[in-house]
Amino acid sequence: MWNRMFGGRKYTPGKTGEKLPESHEGLPDSTLSHGLCPRCQKQSSFEISAPQPVTFDPESHLVERDGTANRIHLDQVSVLYCRNCGQGIVVVEQRCIADKPWREKAAGGGVITWRGIHWWPAADAHVSADVPTEIAEAFKEAAGALHADCPRASAVMARRTLEAITVDKGQMTGDLADRLRNLAARGILLPTLADWAKEVRLVGNLGAHFDPIKSVSKNDALQLVSFVRELLKYLYELPAELARRKGHSGP
Repeated sequence: MWNRMFGGRKYTPGKTGEKLPESHEGLPDSTLSHGLCPRCQKQSSFEISAPQPVTFDPESHLVERDGTANRIHLDQVSVLYCRNCGQGIVVVEQRCIADKPWREKAAGGGVITWRGIHWWPAADAHVSADVPTEIAEAFKEAAGALHADCPRASAVMARRTLEAITVDKGQMTGDLADRLRNLAARGILLPTLADWAKEVRLVGNLGAHFDPIKSVSKNDALQLVSFVRELLKYLYELPAELARRKGHSGP
């Protein structure tokens, strides 16, 4: 669903059999050392410092050829320095085997990678003062929950942000689906944006209600937050910037 809308992360096999990024629009870690910088909000590449292990597996050791037994760590902290702004970000990463977190991987081998689960500072949370306070606060909670590895909570707050937008635009009654239809009918939401907003509503509902079969993945939540961020730009920030430019240029 979301790959169709936003492109997602695509991979192609590398020469050594590892997976190399074809496109990457998410947050960086030591496996994919390029992406969105939480500080300058630009797509960039990153210089990686030596990671520091945090949690060790009490039951497993890696035995080297010389007989030395080393503890295996399950998560680590890396500092990545953005080549665009020069600032550092902190990433907590978990050990993955064959692209799955070590907790979910059944017996068997696979390529070991390190994937980010927490970032500091939090990305995507900054909005301009042109966005109404109640909407901005709901969005910041959505972004904060995403980067605290709480995708269901993030989806719920993304939906709440969308609901707050409908109220701000004059749609105060009816369920969220009706409000979105009304905004589209009034021309406030273009048809394509309205369709995407419906997906925010549906995935947000999935995050709010227990379903033993379906759930909200972290990638779902990432795409929700990314879309809502662009919606805030479209509805609030860009019109306000255009008005300021017209004011400066005069009649």
